[in-house]
Amino acid sequence: QLPLTDAQKKRIPEDASTLHRLLGAQPGSQRLRHHAGNPLHLDVLVVDEASMIDLPMMSRLIDALPPHGRVIFLGDRDQLASVEAGAVLGDICAYVNAGFTAERARQLSRLTGSAIPAGAGMQAASLRDSLCLLQKSYRFGSDSGIGKLAAAINCGDRSAIQAVFQQGFSDIEKRTLQSSDDYAGMLDEALAGYGRYLRLLHEKATPEAILQAFNEYQLLCALREGPFGVRGLNDRIEQAMVQQRKIQRHPHSRWYEGRPVMIARNDSALGLFNGDIGIALDRGQGLRVWFVMPDGTIKSVQPSRLPEHDTTWAMTVHKSQGSEFDHAALILPSQRSPVVTRELVYTAVTRARRRLSLYADERILAGAIVTRTERRSGLATLFDEVSRTE
Repeated sequence: QLPLTDAQKKRIPEDASTLHRLLGAQPGSQRLRHHAGNPLHLDVLVVDEASMIDLPMMSRLIDALPPHGRVIFLGDRDQLASVEAGAVLGDICAYVNAGFTAERARQLSRLTGSAIPAGAGMQAASLRDSLCLLQKSYRFGSDSGIGKLAAAINCGDRSAIQAVFQQGFSDIEKRTLQSSDDYAGMLDEALAGYGRYLRLLHEKATPEAILQAFNEYQLLCALREGPFGVRGLNDRIEQAMVQQRKIQRHPHSRWYEGRPVMIARNDSALGLFNGDIGIALDRGQGLRVWFVMPDGTIKSVQPSRLPEHDTTWAMTVHKSQGSEFDHAALILPSQRSPVVTRELVYTAVTRARRRLSLYADERILAGAIVTRTERRSGLATLFDEVSRTE
């Protein structure tokens, strides 16, 4: 821990921003406020969840840095890459196993007081010396069922995955969905997962408490369509909640109190961006959708003013990146799909803090574990070419 004075601590920013907000994205335009001709006003930029950055956005971000600026990327190289072009963090981290150069290893040894081994050779020296692989997870313990399952998935070790489930960890469970009864049971468990949220909704709790409770449980899907996809599950969950009188849905409106929505298109004028989650609540001003803003404040917006959005009792694994939930439930489809990969399953598993439910056929899970996501943007080739000139 650094011995900082109170004055120094006050200079550390406490609020965060999306990259779109940072770069000054304009509504209805591809132009950004910050670029090479008008760089960002900063000395150091820290970017979290860097695996989600696609190649065009990374290019714009680097272009907008001032000449003296430094950037620190934090992220999990084994998670899903962006849905757009490139796997930038993965390409950068391809050199992490090469180790530090001898000079950087000596420097780090002096700073830390620990022996830091050096890698062989000098290839890609500047890139290698900029990488650090963090080993400890603070979301879940490495000895927990979630931690052991994530490690086994990441290694593609099917026998280790089976062994983890056989050890009877209390924080993970695996179910199959081979019959209509299994599917109905999964829906009942989902309603139970949202139980505290629904109770607070019924009690007219504060928007802050309700938003917090909603993030305690989340259904994650690999697909958007079909009975195992986001659209199908959102419809089934809504139907079940109406039948059990947990929500009151009006016949001529998609809106009802308690409806959770995820923003699908940026609207900088409203301060809402892709991935933001809001809850529809009536607190004396008619139905409004409430959001937690980056500075921790709560904001409400009329439903008619929202940009494109989707109901989000269930969300895709891609959309869940950057989030964590006390209890995450992953539902894999009954048929093989090219999007069901090792990276997708690993990303879903690592969204869970305390409990994970996995609904999957053994054959589908096994196929996913041996299927890797392949991305070729040319960036890795460029890194190789640059490293040979160093």
